[in-house]
Amino acid sequence: MIAFIKGILREKDYDNVVVESNGIGFQIFVTNSCMANMPNIDEEVKIYTYMHVREDEMTLYGFVSPEEKRLFMQLITVSGIGSKTAIQILSAERMGAIINSIINEDTSVIARCKGIGKKSAERIVLELKDKIKPFDYILPNETIHIGVNQNLEDAVVVLTSLGLTKNDAMKRARDVAKDSDNAEQIVAKVLHDLGNE
Repeated sequence: MIAFIKGILREKDYDNVVVESNGIGFQIFVTNSCMANMPNIDEEVKIYTYMHVREDEMTLYGFVSPEEKRLFMQLITVSGIGSKTAIQILSAERMGAIINSIINEDTSVIARCKGIGKKSAERIVLELKDKIKPFDYILPNETIHIGVNQNLEDAVVVLTSLGLTKNDAMKRARDVAKDSDNAEQIVAKVLHDLGNE
């Protein structure tokens, strides 16, 4: 399995890129968010990847973050959802919107994605609603609308007031938080970890 590829961006098309690494040009089909974060041609890039292998093809799919890749991996566990369809879903909607729709059992967002009908959207929600853990997907620029997230957001506010950057506070809080934690418990865990560094 190829977890990520770091190299020089050589080509960009509408849905794929070519990254040269150690003299090999890897064609990677990417999400819209990954494409939006591509540097200029001939600059260095790091793309998180998943290699889809079948009898007649091997395809690399690329993601902007480990969290986006994690959501892709969850989507392809749903019966009837293949790699290409999962990439289309991630390209059609922000990751936060997809997570929100699954957690809140709202199929309308996913049903709007190209190639996904109402029944497929219902199957995605049904099969993933108990598997998705919000803390695994919260990014500084995404909002997951679920009660437990308010505790995380409150903890981040406190941590930033204590001098951490928002990104650092979010990462640290997400790393230690459990679904049952309140904001005070999350802050205490982060401060404990900071004290041990």
